Amino acid sequence: MTASAPVAVIGPPGPAATLTAALDRAGLPHVRYDAQPAELTGHRAVFVLAGRYPDPDHFDTGALAQYVASGGSAYVEFALDETGFLPAGDVREAQIERIFTTAALPGLEPLSILDEHLSRTQEVVAPSNAVELLSYGTVAGTHKAVFGPPEHTFPALLDIPVGDGRLLYATTALTHHVKGRYKPVRRWQRLMQVIVAEVTGTEIPPDLEVFTEPRVWVASGESVRLVARSTSKPSSSDLDLIETATGTFESEPQYLDDGEHTFTVGDQQTTVTVGPRAERYRRMVDKGIAWFDRAGMFYDRPDGSKGVAEGFSNEVDLDGRLPFRAVPRGDCFTQTAHAFRMYADLADFPRGRTIADNLMRLVVDEEQLTDRNHLFGAWEPRGARTDLTATNNLFADDNGWISLFALISGATEAGLRGVESLIRTANDELGLQVDPWRTPSTILVKGWEEIARTPIEDGLDLTSHWQSSAQCAYLYAYGLTGEQRYLDIATRGLDHMASHHPRARLETSRTCEAGRFLLPLVGAYHYTRKPLYLETLRSLATYLKSRQGPDGGFAEWDGKCPPSNEAYGVDEASIFQANGDPITDQLYGTPFAAWALPLAYQVTGEKVFEELAHGVLDYLSRIQIDDPDDEQLDGTWQRAFDFEAWEYFGSNADIGWGPYCVETGWSVAPALIGAMLYLTGDPFFPPEPSTEHSVTVAKVQGAFDAILAGQPAPVSFVRRDDGRIVRTQDGVQAVLGDLIAAGEPVWARNEPARSTEIYVRGADGHLHHTYLDDRVGQGRWQQLGKLELADDPVVAFNPGADAVEVYVLGADRRIHHCSMIDVRGGHTPWEPVGTLHFTGSPAVMYDETLGTVRLVANDIAGQDRRTRKVNRWHLPWQDYSHWITA
Repeated sequence: MTASAPVAVIGPPGPAATLTAALDRAGLPHVRYDAQPAELTGHRAVFVLAGRYPDPDHFDTGALAQYVASGGSAYVEFALDETGFLPAGDVREAQIERIFTTAALPGLEPLSILDEHLSRTQEVVAPSNAVELLSYGTVAGTHKAVFGPPEHTFPALLDIPVGDGRLLYATTALTHHVKGRYKPVRRWQRLMQVIVAEVTGTEIPPDLEVFTEPRVWVASGESVRLVARSTSKPSSSDLDLIETATGTFESEPQYLDDGEHTFTVGDQQTTVTVGPRAERYRRMVDKGIAWFDRAGMFYDRPDGSKGVAEGFSNEVDLDGRLPFRAVPRGDCFTQTAHAFRMYADLADFPRGRTIADNLMRLVVDEEQLTDRNHLFGAWEPRGARTDLTATNNLFADDNGWISLFALISGATEAGLRGVESLIRTANDELGLQVDPWRTPSTILVKGWEEIARTPIEDGLDLTSHWQSSAQCAYLYAYGLTGEQRYLDIATRGLDHMASHHPRARLETSRTCEAGRFLLPLVGAYHYTRKPLYLETLRSLATYLKSRQGPDGGFAEWDGKCPPSNEAYGVDEASIFQANGDPITDQLYGTPFAAWALPLAYQVTGEKVFEELAHGVLDYLSRIQIDDPDDEQLDGTWQRAFDFEAWEYFGSNADIGWGPYCVETGWSVAPALIGAMLYLTGDPFFPPEPSTEHSVTVAKVQGAFDAILAGQPAPVSFVRRDDGRIVRTQDGVQAVLGDLIAAGEPVWARNEPARSTEIYVRGADGHLHHTYLDDRVGQGRWQQLGKLELADDPVVAFNPGADAVEVYVLGADRRIHHCSMIDVRGGHTPWEPVGTLHFTGSPAVMYDETLGTVRLVANDIAGQDRRTRKVNRWHLPWQDYSHWITA
């Protein structure tokens, strides 16, 4: 084998491309084979790639074993053989384990993390003569395993002497890193270069990275520098470069004409565009809006009538795709609705208004809890309302955002009910939410009065993460109605939080808390001009300036980070590991800062807020994913961005919303709202308080007071045109589930059970039942047996038996009966009432004189018939025709 001999690459074109890029960088000739060639001795080295991943290849290693034993070098990944030449072990999925480097691997620092997401691997035991170059293990850290190797590891890459030769064996498909979107990209590319150098006996090529600062684009009239990172000064460059830090070389600031500019350093190029800031923000908004359609966020209903998906989950699958997250979140619905409503005006895009209206209709009609108990006014945060047993935690932050955007959308009464619900679950003294993730049962058991007296614990009085959205809703309600009570509760809480600033409960990080604290302070300062709020805004601006990177983003700081390897991946956590990690959070931080900072500049006129607004919006426009071939992600943002590596990457410790997730609300919509607020100059909060809605305010507060006093309210039910059943109580409507009815509902008051029992003939021809309980609210629809109906039911309460009596005309034209005999104990089986056949359901009433239920019905011969129930039986039908009048 000579130095000019080609390298053999055995495997399909996809995996081979990731390796041949490293071979090309090293200047090594290579030949790709679909299958192992008959003769290997004429090759400088052999690479056998996992062509069937995620399944391992079954590989005949006879010729390869002889090649290596005779002095050849080979790399093999994720394969099985029957001879024992390759290490063997069980194949499994590596869930939270990540790959990290060992001290034995040249070219990469020890304990460097290579995040392969969810990979398939062999858990092998290393041969006694092998050197472990890469290991699998559960390690905490962003770029490095900060606590060292964990107690349990297993090999990811082994260096095994074989005879006179050398075998590098990977227990997973390392060449899958491109298709699998492994992170960070440059480290994986470098790993391929290192493996090529090890197997071929060549030098590792210099690692040169070239970019501009700022990256991607720069605003007209602002400066840009050319930057190169390398272990030595590049041999050639379009601009003179000076070493400003070890391994970093920079040009003097350049002021460039509008247009595209390309610079060459060594063998690499980088491009920067110069142009008006407003054009870049508008481009960002257009791409972000288009992403919703392209990524399928509206399901199969582009008008938004089916809702909007939550986004994509964090768990990158084996093919490098993110799982679709279809959860119908009210906060995502409402934030997305507002973004599309703003875009409709900005871009003359009528469909945007249709989408906004449909999304808000789904939330207002179907997600607000309007049962007359202490859940009244709250929002079910994860889809349409249901019964108490299936209702989610009524998260205060979600409820705050939904209430706010309900008000903005024009659903004033529903929005004010949401606001009042938040007020009633706040601590009286501080005006802050007592239990931000409260369960429905907690609220029902404690009640509003006890909750108002409950002290706030665990630092929850100092967290903008949980408190700020409710405060924004209060402030908007004040601007809309002029009701002083709304302003008072907002300022009570903000006074407390601002007076303790910078002390804060860090739910995700100090940076995220700062970004989330801005908006309510802006609203409160707008309405009060209180110096405390301006001082706190200035303090937040100083902090954000101190955390701002060269491209405008705010680095995460003081996070909820795993304190050990054992704590990695077991709870919600920050997307960075340690202060100094160059990571920004596009879920809980950056978009909310982008939303509030243009408003802070509007309200205060202070230049620092304009500079910060430019910085964060510039940053969002630069890191917006721009890949037309990627239908999932083109035009959006993922949660964690590394502004030094310049890619989406972060600590993957969070079990719910990790670094690669995408959210329609919380992330995409707020980012777009911020850009459009800047472009339009929209003040967001109503400029001046109005008293236009004072009657609605009094009505809403009166409803809550009546519930607190235990005052009953009449209730009725009706079938809507689309077949769904709507309840109206004290003027408040609620859609009852997804059931499609064929007839009109009937109901009876069950006073001993303190409930109303509702029955309706479904479109499926069967009878369905639900209830409205005075204490726990509306139940879910349940089908009563398999009896097929020919008419609507009739019902009556039988106080003699404490039972609801239900009668229907079956498809067999006979009258059938069942009873509801216990509070929630269900119904008796259907029984026919005699053998006669009838034209319709009977008329039914309770006869107080006889103490029984009486029925009258018209049989198919035209005769009126009557019967009554005695105990659990019915008397025979009697001729009732003498009642008929001519």
